[in-house]
Amino acid sequence: MQNNFLIFLHLMAAVIAIGGSVYCLLIYLPLAEKDKKERDENSPSYKILDHLAPTVFASLLVLVGTGIYFLLVNYTAQTGLKPGYYNLFGIKMVFVAGAFFVSMYLTFSLRVQISDLDLNPKNKGLVPETLKKMIGLSRMVLALMTIALFLGVWLARF
Repeated sequence: MQNNFLIFLHLMAAVIAIGGSVYCLLIYLPLAEKDKKERDENSPSYKILDHLAPTVFASLLVLVGTGIYFLLVNYTAQTGLKPGYYNLFGIKMVFVAGAFFVSMYLTFSLRVQISDLDLNPKNKGLVPETLKKMIGLSRMVLALMTIALFLGVWLARF
C-alpha cells in the first residue's frame, strides 16, 4: 500500500509540473501575449511566471523526494533488474538534476529580482529582459522534465 501511495504522489507531481508548464508556456502565454509589444509588470507573462516557477519547483521537490524514498524502501527488490537499468537510470538523473537546478535558479534568483518591484523600483528596467530569460529557462525545464518522464516510463518496463 505504501508503494502505491508513493507512486501516486510521484505521478501527480509529474502531472502538475509538466501539465502546468505545458498549459502556461505553450497554450496560455502565446494567446495572452499575441497583441502585446513588450512585457512589463502588468503583462500576463509576469503574473503567470510568478506562480509557475514555485509550483514547478515544489513539484520537482516532491518528485525527487518520493523517488529517493521509493528507492530506499525497495532496495532489496532491485537485485534482479535487466542489464542497462542503472545506465538509463543515471541518464534520467542527469535530466532530473538539470531540471531541478534550473528550476531553483528560476524560483530563487530570477523571480526574486522582479517580484518585489514596489520595494525596489529600480528593477523595473530589468522586467522585460528577466521575463524573456524566465520563459526560455521554463521551456528548458519543461523539456528536461519531459525527457526524464519518458526515461522513467522506459525504466518501468525493466
